[in-house]
This record gives sequence, structure tokens and C-alpha cells, in this order.
Amino acid sequence: MLGAALLLPALPGHPGITCPLRSLTGIPCPLCGMTTSVEDTVHAHIGRALAANPGGIGAVIAAVAVLALRPVHVRIPAFLPPLTLVTLWLFELHRFSIL
Repeated sequence: MLGAALLLPALPGHPGITCPLRSLTGIPCPLCGMTTSVEDTVHAHIGRALAANPGGIGAVIAAVAVLALRPVHVRIPAFLPPLTLVTLWLFELHRFSIL
């Protein structure tokens, strides 16, 4: 993920990835803007990363932590992934003026 975020802007045309849910329904998914956010975070454009999707910053931090610390076993509370997705979805619905 980190390598792809570094190289993606160098691709000719840099088309990006279209969200299938948003393309079909007009409603963004919780992960809309994640590619842009990760790419901006890796290139130290934190404000733009936050505007695209705050989850991208968390994903980069988690990826760097895994690479640096190489944790053997990490326990994630069961409520955390659904809570994160709901929070990101509310952010996206607000960002696209649906809420």
C-alpha cells in the first residue's frame, strides 16, 4: 500500500479508482477517498488527506507500525471495525452533502 501510494502519482494519466457503490447509486461508501487519502498522507499533504478520508491517515500509521514494530499478535476489540466504518461513512455522507 505504501509503495503504491508513492508510485501512483507517477503513472501517466493517474486515473484513480472509481467507487462502484457511488457509481451505481450516487451514495459514497465508507472507504471513498481512501486511495487519495493514503497517497496524500504518504506525500505529507495531511490537510488534503483529512479532507479526502481521515481513515487513510490511520491506515498509513497502522502500516508503518506493522513494518516498524512487526507485532506478533494484536488484539482489536470487536466493536472497533464496525464503529470505524460507521464513523467513516458518516464523514463521507457529510462530505458529499447527503447528510
